[in-house]
Amino acid sequence: MTGPETGPDDGASPGSDGKGASAAEQAMALLMRPVRHAVNNLSMVLTANLDSAVPRLPPGEVVARQVTRARDAALEYDALARGFLALGREEGIRPAPAGRLLQELMPLLTLAAGGPVELRILGGAVVQRRSPLLEGALILAASGGAALPPGPRPAIRLDGARLSLAWPLPPAARSALEELGAAVEPEGEGVAIALPAG
Repeated sequence: MTGPETGPDDGASPGSDGKGASAAEQAMALLMRPVRHAVNNLSMVLTANLDSAVPRLPPGEVVARQVTRARDAALEYDALARGFLALGREEGIRPAPAGRLLQELMPLLTLAAGGPVELRILGGAVVQRRSPLLEGALILAASGGAALPPGPRPAIRLDGARLSLAWPLPPAARSALEELGAAVEPEGEGVAIALPAG
């Protein structure tokens, strides 16, 4: 858990090229940074208080089970909300462990894939994390799994900087990944993506 976000304004600026943007889109751009701060603070309060409460409750009691479920849900909400709101950040580039990047994105990748999906990390590597463009491209790549029949999706495999998906890439995902310097090649019924090295 991290504390409140600080630092320079990293949200979309309300006056940035409003041409063609609806009032709702402009309002979202205006509120992105303050909402991100508010969600961060609310998540911190929820998870910290629930973490503190769980050990004080009698094990096995109904209330203990309810509070534990609430804590687990708060942690899932925190990961999902942080990942989604991070897509509104201004662009930045930094090296990052590929495994950690994918783990952070899993709540959003699962939603995009349209069903439960497991991440298998087979080896470590540092990649060039060009945010939020890389995250957006990976979410688009995961959305190819939504065309599969209902049920759990085949696992996403990460071996170093090589990401394997067991389904075809949507054209927009391929284009976005290649623009970032990733190499895409067929692998079985899906694709292997060589993420740009950090």
